[in-house]
Amino acid sequence: MQYVGKDIVTRGALLHLNRDIAWKELRSRAKQGIRKAQNAGIRVLESRDLSLMAKLWYDPETLTPALEPDQKLYLAYVGEELVGGIIVTPVTPNTLFYHYGGTNEKGREIEANAYLFWHVVGEFENSDFEYLDVGVSFRHDLQHYFQKYCTKPYPILFRPPPDESKPRIRIEPFSGEDFDAPEEQVIAINTALSEFFEAEFTYMPSYPYALQSAIRAADVARGSTIGVWASIGERSYVEQLNTMYRDQWNFVARPAECAARIACHRWGYVCHETESLSLLNEPLIEDCRDVLLAPNGATHCGSFGKYSVLDFSRWLPLPFGAVLVGEFFPDKMIWDKFHCLDVTKRNRVREGLQIHWRRREQELKRRTENLRATADLFRLTGMHALVSDQISPSCYVFTSSEPYSVRAIHDRLATFGVVTEFDEKESLIALPCHGRLGQGQLEYMFAAIRGMINPCYTYVRPDPEKSK
Repeated sequence: MQYVGKDIVTRGALLHLNRDIAWKELRSRAKQGIRKAQNAGIRVLESRDLSLMAKLWYDPETLTPALEPDQKLYLAYVGEELVGGIIVTPVTPNTLFYHYGGTNEKGREIEANAYLFWHVVGEFENSDFEYLDVGVSFRHDLQHYFQKYCTKPYPILFRPPPDESKPRIRIEPFSGEDFDAPEEQVIAINTALSEFFEAEFTYMPSYPYALQSAIRAADVARGSTIGVWASIGERSYVEQLNTMYRDQWNFVARPAECAARIACHRWGYVCHETESLSLLNEPLIEDCRDVLLAPNGATHCGSFGKYSVLDFSRWLPLPFGAVLVGEFFPDKMIWDKFHCLDVTKRNRVREGLQIHWRRREQELKRRTENLRATADLFRLTGMHALVSDQISPSCYVFTSSEPYSVRAIHDRLATFGVVTEFDEKESLIALPCHGRLGQGQLEYMFAAIRGMINPCYTYVRPDPEKSK
């Protein structure tokens, strides 16, 4: 059985493509190598001749057969002697990748590779590129070499950990340990919620049944068309509704005519059509699942619709529990018309809220901090950034494009134990950011995505036993 590994977060090395920043941050040993090559009279030329690079690469059979148009090959000489070469490849809008590099005995003696890195810094200093990804390795000696040229480290992960040690990270914060929640002083939770919602409300077992009950409470006939307006990710949201309720109603994005309307403040972004939709004759239901908690001064959602739906388990460490806001329905109505009465669950939700509702500001603060920390990580790629104007930190939402599509990211993260939501049409993906997550878990998610960007992440060293 061959050991593969590469399933633990490690640190890659970015070299700033700004000479002032890079020289200030470089280790003294790297600077010594650059000066040594300069003193030896090294000179660097750009080339497209791979046959010259093949003389330096450790295994010509594995060298790229042809240079891509955007790849750059630089060759180093001392006098007329070829002593080193480097190929760099753009991998993101702001990052070049040290794809191939080699030196002969003379090149190693004068540390030609150190100067080739420095030459790349000079060549791209005034370009759109901000970093050269010098590399990462799980071999100690090679990793030590890469880190010598690191001016900005970043977390990276190539392969998912084994099933027995794989985490389970979801947008919802509940975990198994929450089954043993301690008893705390009882608060008047119904009064607290009524004041928070500024309306009557009815407990529901979960978000899907709360939304279904809201539609039934609005007396929308089976088979009717329900119009859907979502702030972002509208297509995937409509698909989600049709999957959940396909045997009852037909959900269509922004139809001219419909029996009722849903306005969804998806992923913490305000649906700006909500107020105008509330002025129409057909009943409006607000899906406020992702805006239960928002900072003071943020737009208040949930007050325009005939009913609004909110999800406790999306925000607090509860396994289930939601509310239908706008009216209090007695148990007989929930049983006869909504078909989702579950008194045991309702009692458990109330018990959980006794503990967690008073801590909602702490949850909000931690989520906001996690959003900032995650944004700092994704800023390194130059291609991923938090979608602006989010009023409520339900998740970290960013855009991505080929070859790192949101579906590809979603599928890859699933193998790492991370559950995400995405919308292909708008190239949006939503990552967990709840308050239970620490820096290590945020880095784990980023590292799994950053691993896709490394062109060598699928490489597996051949088993030496098979070559015998």
